Order: sequence, then C-alpha cells, then structure tokens
Amino acid sequence: MEIEQLAAQNPWWSDKDAIKNDDKVKKVIETGEKIQFDLQEENQVLIGPRQLGKTTALKYDIYKKIAQRGIDPHSIMYYSLDTVRNFEVISDILNTFVTGSGKKLVYLDEISFVNEWQRAIKQFLDSRISQNTVLYITGSSSINLKKELMPGRKIKFAEFLPLSFRDLLFSFGSTQLKRFLENKKASGFKDAAAYARAAITYSEEIDKWFAVYIKTGGYPDAIFDYIKNDRISDNLYDVHWNAFVSDVSKDRKSVEIATAVIYGILESYSSKINLSSIARMQGIKSHVTVREYLESFENLFVSKSVFPVAGKKYVFRKERKAYFNDPFLYNMFAKKTNYIDKNSEPKIVEGILFNHLYRFANLGKTIAEPKTSVGFYSGKKEVDFVVENFGFELKWQNNANISDFPKVDVRNRIILSKKTLKYENTENTQIIPLPLFLSML
Repeated sequence: MEIEQLAAQNPWWSDKDAIKNDDKVKKVIETGEKIQFDLQEENQVLIGPRQLGKTTALKYDIYKKIAQRGIDPHSIMYYSLDTVRNFEVISDILNTFVTGSGKKLVYLDEISFVNEWQRAIKQFLDSRISQNTVLYITGSSSINLKKELMPGRKIKFAEFLPLSFRDLLFSFGSTQLKRFLENKKASGFKDAAAYARAAITYSEEIDKWFAVYIKTGGYPDAIFDYIKNDRISDNLYDVHWNAFVSDVSKDRKSVEIATAVIYGILESYSSKINLSSIARMQGIKSHVTVREYLESFENLFVSKSVFPVAGKKYVFRKERKAYFNDPFLYNMFAKKTNYIDKNSEPKIVEGILFNHLYRFANLGKTIAEPKTSVGFYSGKKEVDFVVENFGFELKWQNNANISDFPKVDVRNRIILSKKTLKYENTENTQIIPLPLFLSML
C-alpha cells in the first residue's frame, strides 16, 4: 500500500493541529468532555455495539497524545477498515507504516468483518517489527472473535459497552453526588445494597437521571441529544437502525427476518419467549431460524437471552426471556418497527436491571473468561432474576412490601421498587429503590 493512501486518513501527518478539527474530537470538546475515553497503552481489541463511540474513543485518544502529550504525529496511524474484506490489506497497512526505529501507535477501526483478520494481527505480533508498536483495534461483532483469541500473544480482548447508570452519574451528576459515589465502590451485591441505602440523601438527583437513562440508555449521542432537546431525534434513531441493518447484512442474515424477530422480542418483552410462536406469528419458517437470529443478535451486542433455573441449574431447553442490551435499543427498535406499548416502562426497567446485574456479576472478566449467568425462577413461584446467592424481584411501583418476594429457596432477597426503602434482617429481605441500587453497580 502506498503511504499516500494512508495519509488520507491521517491529516495530522501534514498538520499536527488537524486532529483538533476532527468532527468526533470536536464533539467531545463541545460537550465539555463529560464522557472520558481512557485507553490503556497496551495491545488491545475493543469489541462493542456500532454507533456507541468506539471511533470517537480512538480519535480522542489520538488527540490527547498529539495535542496534550506532544507525541510526534508521524508516529500515530489511524485506519478505518469498514469497507475492507481481505486480511491481506491489514498486513499491507502495517508493513507500510511500521518501518524504521521509534515507537509506533496504530489504530485499526471496525475490523470485525474483515475475513480472517486474526491472521494478519497474529503475523504482525509474531514479527520483530511489532516489538515497539501498540495496536488499538475495534470491532462491532464477536462472531469472528470467538474463532481465535490469539493465545500466547500479548494482546487484550475487552468489551466496549454502553454506559452503565453509574457511569452516567459520574459523567453528569453533581460534584457532591460524584464525591459520594467515589467513596462507595461495591465489591459484591451485599455491598451494593448497603451503599444504596446510604444513597437515600441523593435520591432526588439520582431519580432525575434515571428518568433520562430510561430514554437514552448508555449511548452518548442519545444522552446529549436528549439533554439538549428533551427528546431523541428521528435522525438519530435512523442512524442506529441503519447500523443494525448493516451489521445484520454483513452477518449474511435476512434484514426482513431480523426485523420480524426484533418485533417478536418487543411483543414478549419481560415475559418468556416461545420461539415457535414467534416463528408462526411472524411468518418465519422454523423456530430454529428464530434461535439462530437470537444468537446472531447476541454476537452483535443487540440482545441477550436469559434462561430459567431449576435445582440451581440453568435449563437451556426451556422457554427463555430476551432483553436488549440497552434501553436505547428498546426505544429505537420500537420506533422503527412502529411497535406501541403504553405500559412499556416497567418492561424497559426490567431490562435495565438484568443488564446491570449481568455486567456487575462479570465485572473485570475478559472476553475469554467463563461468565456468571443470570437466570430466573419460573413456575408457580417466579422470581425475576437469580444470580449467585441473590434473588431480585422488581416492583416498579411507589409502594412495595416484604411479602412481595415469593417464598422460594434463595438466601438473599432484594426487592427493587420505585420509592420504598425497607430492611428486615429476620426475613433476610430488603426493599431498595431501583435507581439507588443501580447507582452502586
């Protein structure tokens, strides 16, 4: 590859101040740098949803290195691989840029759908020229990732996920609230519950931001759009829908079937899903096809399946539940499929609870490590979620009672309400306002 071709994506080579004029960098600065992107200086692959801010994270990191740390702009290369399909192009890019002496920083964006991209990266990491180079790689799908995690190579695989509710509070909350949260870092659900009870002083502010989070989730562009306009623009929904359609197509799936399965998830949200019923009602050939699309959605960071627990074991053959990975996705899909549910808020909130429980239970784990599952009790006595030795029952209403938790064999019982705060040690059951609890996860 000619160096001139690389220069087109790296204008700071000819003008070091060009990075300041990058649209994504300007957006971060214009919004007061509320959301910080901190990348460790190590070889890493960041995998997460499209349109979440991975490209912004890379560009902002380049900006900090050039404009704030004074690193030579000629030692930094960015390349978008969104239209590249052959791994040999990656090898060509690396061999063209990484020459001579001196440290090099390489940012490769949207690598997921490049065929056999791991081959190019492994070849580079095994070569002598890689010794003084740091690779930053992003992707939007874990489909190809699962084939090869490059054991033995010095490269870290991590998820780049939407902001949690706690992240949002750290970005937009008051100085007093952020100071309080900094001193309350839970190491488990028991700590989180105790700290949440102590957060009652800040309940008004936390409730205010949770109302925003229900609409925007952890997507930065949606958060800023909502804060500025008190709504999310149709154009923003279009951008995210088009990204979803693009990824479905790249995964060689039918957009029509994917849309039908999305509608089936919306209709069954927070309830058990019958794959055969979705297939029948949406005109899909088989329940096997529905299952395949649900698996694809999980790889694309769109949704996650939750399975029932029986005898402390997860039953994967029974009816599951499915939740979108962020409340913004629920709102976007409902908007684009014209799905209307006037009672959607409790369901959206249940999805928020699931995602936070799952992420907290697996905090600090790499992609390669086994994950702690979150399930639910199903049958005569149902519990919304069970994980480790905890059971969680959501009562999205102002008043909740200890008796609202079903009489099931679970050691620690937590009821999540809108407003009620109550603790009964004898029953080992407590009621905590959900926003306060999530602020600690």
